This record gives sequence, C-alpha cells and structure tokens, in this order.
Amino acid sequence: MLLRADKIEKEYGIQQVFHIDEITVEDGDRIGLVGRNGTGKSTLLQVLNGSVPADAGHIIRNCEIAMIRQDAVVEAESDESYISRVGLRGSAMKSGGEKMRLAIASALSSHAPLLFADEPTTNLDVEGIEMLQKMLRGYRGAIVLVSHDRKLLDEVCTKIWELEDGALRIFEGNYTAWMEQKEREREFQQFEYEQYTREKYRMEKAIIEVECKAQNMVKRPRRMGSSEWMLYKGIASEQQKNVSNRSAAMKSRMEHLERKEKPSRLPQVSMTGMHIDSIKAKYAIKIGHLTVSYDDHMVLCDTGLMVESGKKTFLTGENGAGKSTLLQALVNGTPEVSITEDARIAYFSQSLMELQEEKSVLENVCYDAAEGESICRAVLANLYLSKEDLHKKVKVLSGGERVKTALAKILVSGSNLLILDEPTNHMDLYTMEGLEKMLLAFQGTLLVVSHDRRLVEKLADTVYEIKNGKIYLS
Repeated sequence: MLLRADKIEKEYGIQQVFHIDEITVEDGDRIGLVGRNGTGKSTLLQVLNGSVPADAGHIIRNCEIAMIRQDAVVEAESDESYISRVGLRGSAMKSGGEKMRLAIASALSSHAPLLFADEPTTNLDVEGIEMLQKMLRGYRGAIVLVSHDRKLLDEVCTKIWELEDGALRIFEGNYTAWMEQKEREREFQQFEYEQYTREKYRMEKAIIEVECKAQNMVKRPRRMGSSEWMLYKGIASEQQKNVSNRSAAMKSRMEHLERKEKPSRLPQVSMTGMHIDSIKAKYAIKIGHLTVSYDDHMVLCDTGLMVESGKKTFLTGENGAGKSTLLQALVNGTPEVSITEDARIAYFSQSLMELQEEKSVLENVCYDAAEGESICRAVLANLYLSKEDLHKKVKVLSGGERVKTALAKILVSGSNLLILDEPTNHMDLYTMEGLEKMLLAFQGTLLVVSHDRRLVEKLADTVYEIKNGKIYLS
C-alpha cells in the first residue's frame, strides 16, 4: 500500500468540497479521477500529496509522490534523457505545450513510486498526448490521473474514482467501462422509479375505491324502506368500519412504500429539428494557394483545402502548425478563400467570445437565436449549465462557463457552417460528452480544430493534418 486516507474532509469557507471515508492506492494502480469542473479533483490530489492540509482525517504516505500540475512552472533541472523523449529542443521554452512537456519530464524523471497527474494534456498537441500516453503506460509506479482526454483514460486506467457531491465512488475498469456502468445504473434507477410510480398509482386508486365504497355503505338505497334500513344500518356500519380499516392499512402500506427518486437525465435536444438550411453547393469552402507568414516565419505555404458540404471535417497538427491561422484566414475572407453563398457561418474561438457582459447566460443565448427558449435551455442543460447558472450575468462567469455559453449561442444560431477552434479545451468529461452528442446530430457542415482524439474518432468524416505548411489528408 502506497497511500491510505481515512475520514478526510476539506472545506472552503462554508462550502464542503469533499468528505471521503476511505482511499487507498496500491502499487501498480492505474486510477482515473473524474468529476465535473469545480468538484474538487485538484484539491483532492493536493490534500493527498500534502501540499494542501485536510481539515479533518488521517493520511498515511508510504512513498514519495511526484506531481504534474495543471499550472506547472518547472524550475528544477530535469533528466536530459526524459527531455529528449518528450520532444523538447534545448532549454529555451516559450509555449505552454513546451512547459507542460518539461513538467512531465521532471515528474517522470523522479521515478517516484506514486505519480499524481493533474490534466497533463493541457496545451499538448496530438503527438504530445500520444507520447504522454505511451510513457504513462510504461510507468513502473502507481498513477492517479485527472484528465479530460477520454482516450487517455481508456488506454491508461484500470480503475475510476468518481468525485461527486463531495463523495468518492470507486469503479473497476477504464473510462468506457465506467460510462457503461453509469448508464446501466441510470437505466435500473429508471426501472425502479417506474415500478414505484406504477405501484403508488395502483394503491392510490385502490384506496379511493375503498373509501368510496365505505361512504356508500351508510347511504340508504333508494328502494329500501325506513324500517328495513333501520335493521340494516347496524350491519352497514360494521361493514363500513371494516372497509375503513382496510383503507387505513392500505394507506400505511403506501406510506412505507420505499420511495424511488426519478433519475436525473438531460433534456433531449433534437438537432435534426433545428432551423438549419442545407448548403446546396458540393463544397462549402474552397481554399487554394494560401500562403501565410509572420515576419520571416512561413506558417502556410501555397496550400489548399476543400470542405465538403454536410460533412464533419477535422484539422489536426502539432502546436504552431497553423491550424488556427487557417481558420482565421477563412473567417477574415482572405482572397484565396471561397465560401459558398448560401453558407451561414458561426465561428467559435476561445479568444473571441462575443458575449454581452451585463446580460444573463440565457439572454445571451436567446438573443438572435433561430430556436425558441425551450431549445436554448435544453442546449445549455446538455452543456451542464444548471437552471441557476442560466440567470447569472456573463461578467461573473468562470472561463469554462463562458465557453459553454458561447458554444450554446452558436448551436442555436441557425448557422449551417460551424467553424470551431478547440471547443473542448478545459471542458470536463460530462460537458464533452454532451457537446459530442449534439455535434454528432448536427445536420449542417462542421470544420473543427481539435486535439481531442475521441471527438475526432466519433465525429470526423474527413481528417486533414497540417504539417510543414501544407495540408494533407490524414
């Protein structure tokens, strides 16, 4: 056993982050820690490794713990062989991706028996993520991994910790096995709820029938004379008492009927029913002989791209390859770019979210929407914004909430050509699943830049890679 924690608690102000009875990590464990943004995943890792104190409980650490942090700033020198393996070029580093690679190298070079990795794919491109995956799979110690990369969780983890409502549940298997088990649980909860409501309705109906029968017993039948009724009344009163006792017994049974809550399910969004006009031309976008350079650096060199209408096209490539540059050239109307006349474009970039700060989330999404308020609410719910969140002003939103609001606004805009630049960055797994389902059902044309390998696998009709200034069919 490398680590054990008992009865640990953590609070910030009056808000309890978590209360966990027991945690153990054993040699060889490959654990994925999942939960919505803000549930306390990073805090839990920090409490377990001792960098943040617990408010209650006891933790036994039997080994050194290495840590890869989301906001890693590495000062110590790292093992040169690891620097080479993660693809760094010397010590002069500028990009977030290079800083994260060095943080990974520093943690792995310690050879600690236990590794905590908190969103280690942040700022990494697909090549970097695949290298990280290979290194984690070959790591000799135990691992606790927080990641929004679903494929990484599938390939590395054999156990899932789910942090929800301050409690920790443990599931055997990888991310996909966890998702399947959660779905089975929801289906069983729905079955139990339906059985409960059916039985409750049957008992309520039976009670009403018995009570009606009891009331009728003390009424004189029309054809019965007064003297006859006087003789029968005593018998009827006794029978009524027996029936009333039956009613009371049935009410008691219903009160003791084990209550089953309706399982929470997201409202279904029918993307096929949205107001989206199809693009008649075979190609929504044509790019030919596009060259873009900054100072003396050539980003794109005499390259081209054809985006087929009604298809979901993805762009991949290393950090700095020119993916976002290509999208910006497209949106800015560069002469080498031709967009069909009947295309209505919506563009998402995390650096260009046009939201009205003083208006609420719902007001922003409904403003100029092609859909009604009920659809807008359903889309927001599928991006895991709560009913309370809908009435927050944009100026108080977190970065993740702003992203969700901007994406929802695009999805209900009626646009038939969506251009999305890294839409899943910093999203939690639940939101990514919701967005994936909606994009899968989208009937228009998609052009997406993404490092999310599972999103590409599930959605892409065509994948292009930008490499050395050129665009290649992947």
